[in-house]
Parts: sequence; C-alpha cells; structure tokens
Amino acid sequence: MTSGRAVGRYAGRLLATFTVMSTALPPYRPTAAAAQTDPRLVAAVHEAQEGQGDSARASVQALLDSTPTTDSLYPEILYTQAMVAGSAGDMRRQLQRVVVEYSASSWADDALLRLVQMDYATHNLDGAAHNLERLRLDYSGSPLMPQASYWAARTYFDQNNPALACRWLAEGMAQARQNIELQNQLAYLNQRCRSLPDTAVANAGGQTDSAKAKKDSVSPAPADSAGRAARFRVQVAAVATSDAADATASKLRAIGFAVTTVREKKLYKVRAGQFATRAEAQSAAARIKAKLGGSPFVVSGP
Repeated sequence: MTSGRAVGRYAGRLLATFTVMSTALPPYRPTAAAAQTDPRLVAAVHEAQEGQGDSARASVQALLDSTPTTDSLYPEILYTQAMVAGSAGDMRRQLQRVVVEYSASSWADDALLRLVQMDYATHNLDGAAHNLERLRLDYSGSPLMPQASYWAARTYFDQNNPALACRWLAEGMAQARQNIELQNQLAYLNQRCRSLPDTAVANAGGQTDSAKAKKDSVSPAPADSAGRAARFRVQVAAVATSDAADATASKLRAIGFAVTTVREKKLYKVRAGQFATRAEAQSAAARIKAKLGGSPFVVSGP
C-alpha cells in the first residue's frame, strides 16, 4: 500500500504524466495499458510509460482529430490523452471533459476517480471529497467503488471525519471480496474504525441523509403506467448545456422512453422512465445501453 509520505512526494511533481500517476498511486485496474480497448491507445500508453511522452501525445492527438465527437471511442481517447498528458493542468482538463461532456460514457467514473487521486495528492481534500460524493451519487453501480472507498477513507480521515471514512470502508470491503490486495489495504485503514461506535458509522452523512429521508417521506413519488409508486429512473447523461440534454432526450423518446431532465450543480441530468422497482429500472438501463451505448445507471428520486 502506498504511504501518505509517498503520495506527498509525488504531489510536488503534480502527477504530470501517466508514468508518474501509475507509480505514485495504487492502480485500480490491473495495468494502465490494459484499461484501454483500442490497440492504438494501448500503444500510446506504452510509449508514455517508456519515456516517449511527446510521441505518445502526438499519436493520441492525431487519433482525437480524426474521430467524430459522437463516436463512442471519443471519450476513451480523451481519457487516454489525460493519462499521457505533459502537465497536471492538461491532465485535469481532459479528465474534466470526460466527466462533464461524456458523463454517460464508461470512462466518466474512471475520470472522476483519477480527479480524486490528483486532488488528494495535492492536499485538496475538499476537491477530493466533492468528486467522491459525485462518484457515489451518480455512479453508485460502478465497479470502481471499492477502489474509491480507499481514497474516500484517506480523504475523510484527513478531514477528521472518521465516521464517514469508516462508512466508505465498510461498503468498500463488502464489495472488494475478489481483490485480496485491495481488501488488505482497506482492512489496514479499517483498524482506525474499531474504536468508533457502530451508530456513528451508520449515521455518517448526517444532515444530507436526514434531509433526503424527510423529503422522501413528505413527497409521494409519481405513479408508473401500472399505477404503482415510481421510485427509480435511469440516468443516461449529465451534460453542461440544455442543447446537449435535449439531444439525448430526443434519442430516448425515439426508442420509447419518457424523459425527465433535472438541473443540478450546473449540469443537466437526463433521466429515462419511471419504475417501481430497481430491477425494472436496471432492465431498462440494459436496453438503453444496447441501443444508445454509454453507461446508463439507476437512480432513485426525481
């Protein structure tokens, strides 16, 4: 497990290239190159790892220039461009583009977790916490959540919020059963939770969760087409402009889904359907993914 001292040492270099990122921070996929799916991107990552950053960046930029922004490969190219970036600023900009412009892609959760790592390494704990909560709220079904729990624990322990740190750890340990190395990392951090009352962990999140519970209790959900209370929707996109939201909404309506657009924190979140059970919503998410691509996921609420 990487120590806080090691992370701090690399913070001075601001995680400027993929090579620095991969050696400074515990990976959350088997290898960085394995995360890419296109052979050209895999080759670019290998080039960067071998010290040929300029060549890697040129290759990725050429591929980006020749790929339509609507192509499903585009967000993966942006993510790879971040991983071979020559500066921390360039890395952050490309990761943020993936998160904001391609929030429904399968790379958005990866980009958010990388931003969390960058913020933690530069001691921007508020920024790390913000992106962690966004990851938890918008991508709760992501396979990266166990790895995110490691960074959440370190972030919240450093913020003197052990209850929230321990809640993340408990959730992460329950989901990381197949990853022994990660289990060991989480168990090591979890030693700090032994003296914490169980009720403190259960109540972590405090006012936010209480406010949500109160809202749910006084605001009955609309009914679905069968007259049952509709508790779930499928989030398909979170975009920065109303035009982009309208475009996604039109695609959903064209394949037979009712659409709701929610404005939250300067983003337009496009959600499909009204479902009484999570299973129904998950089935709809699979249908949407098959027809439109991206990474739709189930949310509760409006």
